[in-house]
Amino acid sequence: MTDEILDEGPVEGVDVAEMEIPEEAPEDAPEAEAPAEEDRSGWGEIEIDGEVYLTPPALKSAFLRQADYTRKTQELAEQRRRMEAEREAAGAHVAARARLHLLDEQARALEGLDWPALEAADPERARALAERRRTLTETRERAAFDLARREHETRLAQEAEEAEAVMATGRALAQEIEGWSPALAADLADYARSFGVEADELRQINDARLWRILHRAHLGETLARRLAEADRRAARPAVRPAADPGRPGGGAAGLDDRMETAEWMRRRNAAGLNGRRRPRP
Repeated sequence: MTDEILDEGPVEGVDVAEMEIPEEAPEDAPEAEAPAEEDRSGWGEIEIDGEVYLTPPALKSAFLRQADYTRKTQELAEQRRRMEAEREAAGAHVAARARLHLLDEQARALEGLDWPALEAADPERARALAERRRTLTETRERAAFDLARREHETRLAQEAEEAEAVMATGRALAQEIEGWSPALAADLADYARSFGVEADELRQINDARLWRILHRAHLGETLARRLAEADRRAARPAVRPAADPGRPGGGAAGLDDRMETAEWMRRRNAAGLNGRRRPRP
């Protein structure tokens, strides 16, 4: 029955050429392998704009270099801005000093005039110069006050900046040096002064790296001094105690070389040791 159906030829309305006939897989064909999982053992996390990403080592190094470059660029820009502000402040201070000096010169010139003779010869000019002197005095007082105020503000700002730098250095040293304390800082200051470093110079050292170098030098010298003392003690000969006459084998009749000669001879004679041996019991 089946053979008859197959021999009847193509079925009407069905194009055999367009039919998809699935290919049978060979019996010995290997099964498809799953893709190997990527090794991420050396990967690390990096934070960018608050988001944490898992990156390969090479990419992480590139990001870190870029971050370090950005940080150094910002620090350099901040240093330039601070230097520019300091330069402008220094220029303004010099200009204020020069203006005050000029006002003083003009006031001294007016003070040196012969005012009675000037008033007798030219009262109108004398009144004009007197008004000029009064204006100069007021201007000079305001300039001196402004200069003193600016110098005071500059000094306060410098002291605040120095105090903040000292506190920042202290915080950094507290994290890097075990047992850091004001007492240890005082010991290091004394150690530095032994080399001729002045107190004002120490106050200007706000670099934690320099304090770490000073701390290591102090530790090294302290350790060397203790080792030398230990070596001296080890090389010192031991002092043996004097023989006890009451013990067997001790000195005879309590004789001791540290005694006076007369006492030593008296005890020796009393023991019957003058030129002969003691009789055995």
